[in-house]
Amino acid sequence: MNRDRRRFVTTTATLAAAQLAGVGLAKAQARRDASAPVTGATIDALGAQRRGAPMFTCVRTPETNDGPYYYSSSLRRHAIAEGRSGVPLKLRISVANALRPGDACPALPGAVVDVWHADADGMYSNVGTDLQQENTVGQTFGRGHQVTDATGQVEFDTVVPGWEIGRNVVRATHVHVKVFHENKVVTAQLYFPNEFLDELYANVDPYRTHRQMTAPGTDRVVNRLRNEEDAGFVADQSTPMPIRREGNVVMVEATIGITTLGSLGVAPLFR
Repeated sequence: MNRDRRRFVTTTATLAAAQLAGVGLAKAQARRDASAPVTGATIDALGAQRRGAPMFTCVRTPETNDGPYYYSSSLRRHAIAEGRSGVPLKLRISVANALRPGDACPALPGAVVDVWHADADGMYSNVGTDLQQENTVGQTFGRGHQVTDATGQVEFDTVVPGWEIGRNVVRATHVHVKVFHENKVVTAQLYFPNEFLDELYANVDPYRTHRQMTAPGTDRVVNRLRNEEDAGFVADQSTPMPIRREGNVVMVEATIGITTLGSLGVAPLFR
């Protein structure tokens, strides 16, 4: 597995407003010279690309923050659990061009989708015990990125994350996402339905043994947060992802919309 250095873009099961940022994309697609002029032919080609692309229904939502545990180097890979225990999760993310929210939005191939999340015990990889209960410095579980295919999609195989408690923060169960497309980057957090999580924490190991946790470096015991108790979920007016089950695997899908004219094959602003 090669490590790609990059900065990326995303948003949630509903969408996000994009913000201009420098992006070093994985060299996954051919691009025209960034200094080449835009011509009628390139605009016509873009229109043809849109007409031939799969379409998604787009709703724009405010962009959220990336939290304290992101770092800009992850493995390009499909499976990210690295053997951590938990309920198997297949996460499908579709990236679309949300130029006009509410319209049918064409798929965006060639976008880098970077995800990171806690394990079932609420621990992130590459974090020390001053911030969480387990020292995971140097580990990479729960982190990875992929490049969207011609349908604008990627899939990750992982486990359902646990809720988390850090030194200064308590969070409901969620997945972080960044999506990078040329010179655009958006960030989002994806949530699960309360009813699904309530069942998980009542009946399924290792989740039911972590309904309470102690804040690192303290004797403060905290109960698990539900979505409506999570400041990030409330502030972002988030909507939980719909779930379905295939055997023992939980399937979830999110659509992430980037407000961009489209892909003209232009090189990113910064490499």
